[in-house]
Amino acid sequence: MLLMRELVVEKINDFLAGRLEQEEIGWWAFDLMVESSLEFEPGYHTLLSDVLEALRLFHDTEPIMQQFYLEGDELLYYLRCLKGEELYRRNMVPHWKV
Repeated sequence: MLLMRELVVEKINDFLAGRLEQEEIGWWAFDLMVESSLEFEPGYHTLLSDVLEALRLFHDTEPIMQQFYLEGDELLYYLRCLKGEELYRRNMVPHWKV
């Protein structure tokens, strides 16, 4: 499967609009990450894999895991990068919190 930015933008927009629950988008991302034939849109491997890694954490609803959830500004940053509105810089989003 070839993962394109447009699909991820659509899923994030559905989540932000309340059409997808937090756990649903988490399982969607998790399922993609374990798919053996997953390929990323050329030139966007790092961005797409980082977004999936961050979103997949939403599937785990245990209270201890909530510290790893994306915050609103971080999700919006990913969205702008996926749309090509901003250049993706990995250091702009913490990839884990303790």
